Amino acid sequence: MSEQQPQKPVPAPFSPEDMARRRRRSIALALVLGGLVIFFFVVTLVKTGPAILNRPL
Repeated sequence: MSEQQPQKPVPAPFSPEDMARRRRRSIALALVLGGLVIFFFVVTLVKTGPAILNRPL
């Protein structure tokens, strides 16, 4: 019972245009994530208010 398994096709290598598109998408995603981090940090500071400065150390 030597049943052969189908071979998976080998994907084609990425072209320079594909790599450039992937790099732009990665940079855009990093900027969006960084913006969200900054946004949540600012919202946290605003919600905490000036009382954050009056806490005991």
